[in-house]
Amino acid sequence: MIERKDLFHLSFYKKTHFTGSFQGMRYYITQAKESGEEDAADVLRAIIYPEPYNFENTPEEDKIHADFPFTEEGLDDVCDWLNEQYENRRDYFQHTPTY
Repeated sequence: MIERKDLFHLSFYKKTHFTGSFQGMRYYITQAKESGEEDAADVLRAIIYPEPYNFENTPEEDKIHADFPFTEEGLDDVCDWLNEQYENRRDYFQHTPTY
């Protein structure tokens, strides 16, 4: 299970993105714009994808995205979402090839 303390503090995401993995599921968390437009609100964008490839080499169709408020509570929600996604797709992530 991914724990909230594993995801650092909000100030971290103002500087860079974060990647992690849990039992075959990889995840990428970054600061993004809600609608992609310059004046849009900042959000935390969480993306999950299967092993074995890194974020850049994983096909877009294998990635699942979700946006959350750019707040500490939003990071709590990211943690909950990551764990829910793993539980809902456990068989998929546990059966992806690793190298």
